[in-house]
Amino acid sequence: MVVATAIACATLAVFAQPGSALRPVADHHAHLQSKAAWQLFHEVLPTVTPPPEVARVLTDFERGWQSLDKSFFAALFTEEGLLQWGDDWARGRRAIRNALLGKAGGLRMRAQAFETHDSLGFIAGMYGFYRDTTWVDQGRYALTLRRTKTEPWQIAVAFLSNTTTTTPPPAGDPVTADNLIAELDSAGVRRAAVLSLAYQFGAPSREQMGDEQAKTRAENDWVAQQVARYPARLAGFCSVHALATYALEELNRCVALPNMAGIKLHFTNSDVDLRNPAHLDQIRAIFRMANARRVPIVAHIRTLDATYGRRDSEIFLRDVLSQAPDIPVQLAHMAGWGGYGDETDAALSVFAEALAAGDARTVNLYFDVSQVVTPGLPVERRQLLVQRMRQIGMTRILFGVDGGDTYEKAWQNLKLLPLDDAELRVIAGNLAPYLR
Repeated sequence: MVVATAIACATLAVFAQPGSALRPVADHHAHLQSKAAWQLFHEVLPTVTPPPEVARVLTDFERGWQSLDKSFFAALFTEEGLLQWGDDWARGRRAIRNALLGKAGGLRMRAQAFETHDSLGFIAGMYGFYRDTTWVDQGRYALTLRRTKTEPWQIAVAFLSNTTTTTPPPAGDPVTADNLIAELDSAGVRRAAVLSLAYQFGAPSREQMGDEQAKTRAENDWVAQQVARYPARLAGFCSVHALATYALEELNRCVALPNMAGIKLHFTNSDVDLRNPAHLDQIRAIFRMANARRVPIVAHIRTLDATYGRRDSEIFLRDVLSQAPDIPVQLAHMAGWGGYGDETDAALSVFAEALAAGDARTVNLYFDVSQVVTPGLPVERRQLLVQRMRQIGMTRILFGVDGGDTYEKAWQNLKLLPLDDAELRVIAGNLAPYLR
């Protein structure tokens, strides 16, 4: 603790220097991603082998693309066929031929899905090229097919995404502690709270998988191992599907692991409804356990209820926060789920009013601003958010990113708020108690 405090104080001193570029000292909402977690978000389709009459469409497509004479290519389409390439559509064989004049190259198409029924069918997959003997994906394609009984398959619609209009397909490499530290170093950010994604393995919105508890445990263990590589800079948070029957068992196990500093709960992902007595009992039990173990909680309390707002925050303040009077509790996304809509303001206003009134239940309450401020947030929303932040007190506002943005972009977004320099300096220097 003495070493961590010394590091924090030294970092704060650097950021306080006059004329220095102001940067936040910590990211209070960071994630890593294991290979197993990546596969939850990205279905990896295997290469398949279509029947010869369908495979012929792909080989002819490749041949026509590579040829400077596009008449053969255009003949693959129906009379009124459509080709999407770049930002435009070409309709009909003449337009398709003209759209691709001058284009050539070693295009290759890899099939990943197909289906045919009498006169209709489709085929989809990845297209790209070979570099030496290595396949390099360029984008995705989908072809709808038509035919008569006596004719071969023709293309009715061809859609090809490309790297000028879409993000290239994601790689399956994990996001490790080494990756995060490199990003922190580049941005001049000293410390980070690493929130496990293990809760994703039990999400009700996902297709049920076997060994859910084992996979949750494995993900938490992986995060603990990663965080242990940089114990002076990273603090790990265990997570679990909050309503799972094994939730308390797994959290009790996980918080005992080295360098696991606390617990992350995600009400939206776990389909928690604080208005449901059974759900409320489970959440209260987790908060009591965390308080007994003296481990902090980061909670994403926005629920799926379309009427989420004051009522939910009042329940949380009265029935949940009261169960953990001795530990820091950090509400993610300013009690919302990104952006700053009416429902988030209604929820946040309950806590802002309680803090302004000196409510003892809020003594250890903090809020992170990850994914809340964007360039598109209306001016009046920015002003309202700052009003709430001032009610809460700037020392309780924690910088966070939550992926998607670079540190520089997230910080520049925060600076869009009508905060004065002194307020920005306070937020930049804030460290949650678990990072001190």
